[in-house]
Amino acid sequence: MSRRIPSLLAAGLLGACAVGSNWHLLDSGYSIVPPVAGGDNSFAYEIHVNQLKQLGGDLHSAEFHRFVREGLKEHGICSADWEPLSCVQDGSCVEHTRRSVTVHGRCLTPAAASPA
Repeated sequence: MSRRIPSLLAAGLLGACAVGSNWHLLDSGYSIVPPVAGGDNSFAYEIHVNQLKQLGGDLHSAEFHRFVREGLKEHGICSADWEPLSCVQDGSCVEHTRRSVTVHGRCLTPAAASPA
């Protein structure tokens, strides 16, 4: 039993550092719920309110879009680019808490991300 305790603690610590964890939100300023395999490439991107303020506070700005794109690529989630879901425009799928804002988006395929 005493041998299991360090293993359980290590597993818990690794889980807390995952990209979708609260610890990652506090440490990096964002947290990602990645797309489900076989799904529509949609994801949820939670950004800490302080990080959003540093980016200018506008979810529709180029700075915010770039920040999300870089975070997604860093974690191998969207190989091309991303776009917010249409419900982000009217705010119906933007979730606000005291500490964060969550925006829903989807990964674009390389063909869809290329300019025509």
